[in-house]
Amino acid sequence: MNYFYAYHGPANNDDFEYQKGYGVNRQSTWERVQTGDCVFVIQNPGKQGEYKLCGLYEITGHYKTVGSAYPLRFTLKKVSKNDAFITLDEQALNKALPDIEGDQRLSIFKQHFCRQGATFQAPLDEGVIVILSDLLGSDDLDVSPVVFREDGLRMMKFRRGQEEFRNRALTNWENRCAITGSTMALEACHIQSHAKKCDYSLENGIVLAADLHKLFDSGNLSIENNRVILSSVAQQEPRYAGLHTQLLRTPLKPIRI
Repeated sequence: MNYFYAYHGPANNDDFEYQKGYGVNRQSTWERVQTGDCVFVIQNPGKQGEYKLCGLYEITGHYKTVGSAYPLRFTLKKVSKNDAFITLDEQALNKALPDIEGDQRLSIFKQHFCRQGATFQAPLDEGVIVILSDLLGSDDLDVSPVVFREDGLRMMKFRRGQEEFRNRALTNWENRCAITGSTMALEACHIQSHAKKCDYSLENGIVLAADLHKLFDSGNLSIENNRVILSSVAQQEPRYAGLHTQLLRTPLKPIRI
């Protein structure tokens, strides 16, 4: 199951109604999304002047509407429990969301959610899923509300399940990055995405430096046969190129790769 994003923008005059489904006009986009995937919808319909998170919805089917501007459509089932749309604080989200390569004239929030072609373009990174789920008050992901420091950096306070997972993973990897051996800026990562399955087992934990964790979540770093595999893009970065095909360090107890 993947999580996507969709935009209900200024071309629409009315609020988003999930009962009417969601339409796209590109065959490749329509085929990319599978039944069982989920989508967060953000709206900014004409003349309202504010962005709202409408909710999280499951894709339950595909159908076509002849003559529509967006004839390739998805049927939706509401997953999130909230009834009211949530007004978004763009400035706060600019600080919370991870950086993204895009049009630097736009805010980080708009680069993520308001640029042309963002709808169903690719599965969302886990960090973005966590932030949007948190705004909806979802219990599916074990994080408490986002907290902002005075310097604007984002902090997330993890609940007990994630805290225990982190502590056990750090112990298993002797408080060092599984790839570089560094002791700085360490993060405990779920080998199988926590956004897809809640698995706090020791076998599902690997410890990575923060920048490598970001590469891992974005699909630019993976582990195959106990070796680091970098995407072609990551291999072009001098700071990472030497890690390609490098063996992982050995944890105290085996993990599941």
